[in-house]
Order: sequence, then structure tokens, then C-alpha cells
Amino acid sequence: MVNRAHSAWKDDNFTGVLLMDIKAAFPSVARGRLFHAMKAKRMDGDIIRSTENFLSDRTVEMVIEGNVLQSRPVEASVPQGSPVSPILFAIHTAELIKWVVERVQGVKGLSFVDDLGWVATGNDVNQLVWTLEACAAQSIESARRRDLQFDTAKTDAALLTRRRSHQTHLQPKLSAKIKVGDGFVRFNQVATRWPGVWMDAHLTFK
Repeated sequence: MVNRAHSAWKDDNFTGVLLMDIKAAFPSVARGRLFHAMKAKRMDGDIIRSTENFLSDRTVEMVIEGNVLQSRPVEASVPQGSPVSPILFAIHTAELIKWVVERVQGVKGLSFVDDLGWVATGNDVNQLVWTLEACAAQSIESARRRDLQFDTAKTDAALLTRRRSHQTHLQPKLSAKIKVGDGFVRFNQVATRWPGVWMDAHLTFK
């Protein structure tokens, strides 16, 4: 995403980013869909079988004041907190990203833990807003088909630009709103330093 922003600067453009949080992301992973996706990617059979074992017959055991309670089966699909869970989740959502990218011209998709990000570049903020709105609409539609749901209240938007906060005359106008589900996300003109770029990042959800 940072490299894309730097490339956009060469043409005096900037980059818009929309980050969408998936509710109960790891527990919502459908095992059947995950295994199908792994097979479709022609992953090694041993890895697929190891994943099946990893997600099968899981239990949880609670210890209260030194007393070990009876083990209980865990219904959640992918365990929260496991180092491998974000990888499995990325595999599970890869088709969702592909679906959106194929339908929204010029956009790139990112997967980061339990967030999906959409990245678009241009020199017109309104055009970026329209593109990101299309990404949001397609994401929600595709997620519904995969039994996933976005937490729209946690949606965030950012504008990556090399124009410094003190150069107010060069700052793009950020009055436009991005429609996400039944609400809107605004860009904010408060600049924050972030991996080699200046990012105007703040969420206002109404």
C-alpha cells in the first residue's frame, strides 16, 4: 500500500484507503469453504490435512482458583490468538478480494488480520470516494454470500498524500463522504505520520 502511494505521487496523485472490519472474523470462517479454497490453490495435501486436524475436535479448559473445570468442545472455526489464524483467514477471504477487484476497476485489495482494505489512486477525491463506495458495496454483497458480516461502525478511511499539513493550500478538500452500508465514513484533515507517508486518517461515522 505504501509503495502504491509513493508511485501515485510521481504523477501528483494521492491514494485513498478504506479499511473494513469483519465481525467475529476467525470464528466465522467456514471450514468447508476454507478447505475448498486451499484445494483450489493447489496447496500441498499435507498442509490441508494438518489444517483439518488443527481445526477439528478442539476443546477449552478453564482453571479457576486452581480448580480445573471439565473440558468443553469449542465451536469456533479458527481459534483466536493462534499465529496461523490470520494466514487461514487470508486464504478464506482471498476469493472475496478477487470478487471485488474484478468488479471495481483500478482497485487493489489487502488483507490484514481481520480487516479487508481497498486501495485506489487518483487526483480527484470524489472519484476515489466513488471507487471506494463501489468496493464497500461489492464487499458487503460478497461477504453475505460467504456468511461473513462487516462491522460498519469500525470502518476507517485514510488519504495518503505527501502534501504536508502546513501546506494548507495544497491539501485536497475532504468534505466528501464514503457510503458504507447504511452509514458514511469521512476523511479527516488531521495528518499523522505513517510508514514514509503522510496519512489523513480519522473515522467519523454517522
